[in-house]
Amino acid sequence: MSNFSSRNDKQLVSQLIDNDVKAFDELFHRYGDRLFRFSFSLLKNQEDSKEIVQETFYKIWNKRNEIDSSKSFKSFLFTVSYNLIMDQLRLRLKDKEFRQFLEVNFKDNSFCTDHSSDYNFLNHQISEIIEKLPGKRKKIFQLSREKGLSHQEIAEQLGISVKTVENQINLTLKHMRQQLGKDILPVLLFFSLFL
Repeated sequence: MSNFSSRNDKQLVSQLIDNDVKAFDELFHRYGDRLFRFSFSLLKNQEDSKEIVQETFYKIWNKRNEIDSSKSFKSFLFTVSYNLIMDQLRLRLKDKEFRQFLEVNFKDNSFCTDHSSDYNFLNHQISEIIEKLPGKRKKIFQLSREKGLSHQEIAEQLGISVKTVENQINLTLKHMRQQLGKDILPVLLFFSLFL
């Protein structure tokens, strides 16, 4: 392994593309822990983070012939991982308890300063977006997200159909995603807090 540890990523990736398992092992050794910490910082769950690391390297191995060794392997690795984390979050955010867990963690004092600043900035941006929504859409969204009413309860309170409530909320979320742009952390926080 020591022979491999002295090689740079580009050399290892070239060997990986040639089906060299030892090069793969060295890349796992080199990036496994960092990938775990990255996953854990977003998922706040050790088991899920371990699975992300395993699945990421599983994909790397299966797609080794598609890797461009002239580009940064590290960027490629973390992009694969990030996409898996987003899939995991989308799946888990359907669970109300997990949404509450994330809200607590994002507000926790132990959360790092950079992320707390992003959280506060994102909250400010979201408030501005909500403030500019058309009247009826704004009312529906606030009843849903701020008052915690179900779609049925909102429909009954406003005298409209449940389908209209769903459509208005979906339009609002789509509008918010567009307004927030594609910067990774804000969008991730957005998904964490609102989907």
